[in-house]
Amino acid sequence: MSVASEDTKTTDRSVAVTQGTTGKQTDPKALAEKLGLPFLDTVPSGFNKSILGAISQDASKKYGIVPFKREQDLLYVAMLDPENFESLNALRFLAEKEKIGIEVALVDTDIFAELTKGYSGTDSALSDAISSLKKDDQEALEKKPVKAVKDTVVYQDAPIAKLVEVIVEHALENRASDIHIEPIESNYRVRFRIDGILRADLVFPQEVGRAVISRIKILANLKIDEKRKPQDGRIRFEPERGDFIDLRVSSLPVMEGEKIVMRVLDKSANVANLDNLGLYGRARAILEKKIREPFGIILITGPTGSGKSTSLYAFLQILNKEERNIITLEDPVEYFLEGINQSQIKPEIGYTFASGLRSILRQDPNVIMVGEIRDSETAELSIHAALTGHLVLSTLHTNDSVGSIPRLIDMGIEPFLLASSLQAVAAQRLVRRICENCKQEEVVTARQKKIIEDIFNAIPVEEMKAFNLKPDTKIIFYKGKGCDKCGTTGYKGRIAIYEVLDIDDEMHVIIADKKGQENDVRNQAIKQGMLTMKQDGILKILQGLTTLAEIERVTEGNILVDEE
Repeated sequence: MSVASEDTKTTDRSVAVTQGTTGKQTDPKALAEKLGLPFLDTVPSGFNKSILGAISQDASKKYGIVPFKREQDLLYVAMLDPENFESLNALRFLAEKEKIGIEVALVDTDIFAELTKGYSGTDSALSDAISSLKKDDQEALEKKPVKAVKDTVVYQDAPIAKLVEVIVEHALENRASDIHIEPIESNYRVRFRIDGILRADLVFPQEVGRAVISRIKILANLKIDEKRKPQDGRIRFEPERGDFIDLRVSSLPVMEGEKIVMRVLDKSANVANLDNLGLYGRARAILEKKIREPFGIILITGPTGSGKSTSLYAFLQILNKEERNIITLEDPVEYFLEGINQSQIKPEIGYTFASGLRSILRQDPNVIMVGEIRDSETAELSIHAALTGHLVLSTLHTNDSVGSIPRLIDMGIEPFLLASSLQAVAAQRLVRRICENCKQEEVVTARQKKIIEDIFNAIPVEEMKAFNLKPDTKIIFYKGKGCDKCGTTGYKGRIAIYEVLDIDDEMHVIIADKKGQENDVRNQAIKQGMLTMKQDGILKILQGLTTLAEIERVTEGNILVDEE
């Protein structure tokens, strides 16, 4: 049965149901057969409870309807009673408001109950929190937010604690990397960063928002009476299923109040699998060789959020053997790795990357990981460590691999020292993976296809083979249609695109004698056969891993600009 908006044609079956021409049936399956409607006798495979957000929990209970699938502008809804006029009107209102089509399937009470169990609990948790605050807790929160710390904990032990738990559980279920809780006018908004993109999922009143912020600060051992300056803390969270999850908490005073950002640190997601990272071909061979060198420095470059730390952790886990002493300096320590000595720097007490490097050189390390080279002193000490028999892994903020060399020289590193110590530089970005459940071919313009073909044909055959492609590979583009499993986005998960600069003998000469001039370095890199990030991305497009739009987004090209 289709339920459509006024500008959409309604089928004869929906008219028949709306007019109530069918008699009452005790057997919902028999009624479905009579009406020619699909019948759900099990919970659909791949049912993702994130789809339940299309219809509120209250509306689901009131009208006996529950969404179970979505495909772009079409929502599939399970229904208990097809002759309930109020339920049908509610669906018509939803179709008109959201400009979507709705397909109805009948369901019995048992399966309906199974589907509605999927509601995350946000609605009910929020409702309980508001009801609690409407009593005398709201007055206590507004008039004495600091003084009665004990009372605050007690009052938050029930509805607010449950709401915080539900927010974190929702983030874990949807693979979010960050949770943003921020004041917006008279409300608080909760946003989740999923596959690198922020999405707003929840809004609640100001008084609830303040209570949630206080609860999180208590759990993270932050001062709840300090609202004038930023604070940092950590929460160990135990989900209903699985291992403990660490949340890195950061509070920030803003104009409307206080904002909290929680970074989800899921150790299980940090798998040392170079295939999962997206590292293939020549780039992989270079890095696998260089990380096994006894000394030198290897750099990973890219902007914040490009996956640099994940790549470094993957390399460290490969190197993590009993015979090696591995020490890291991090800000902050994101994942705890067994068998590796990880140290958290604390600039407020003078423990910086530079001072930490001086100390750990006396700890007899084989491998040193420096979270980031931020200043000349850290750069100089890292180079010194690499020249004195240590393997140093670190990150640097540059746009590409070639730009790292002039950047280090600008920091005061002597070109001949850089040439002697630098082993390799990898630049990377993260792009979203196409959802395998709803992947389909994408139509592109002739101009776009010609540009891709030209880039592809310029790639060495050996590189194509490493990506399981051939020179005569048919140029096919893919995209995600959008389904329940990916939250209708068409994407699920991320993969990195890389370019890796090999510091070979010719590159040593260019760095030492020509002082790392960017054009000279780039020309030598091309001569080496280095794939640029865009070329690496094109190969991943042709593998069906990501889309043209994603490569365009992170590499800032102009392939999508159609001049025809």
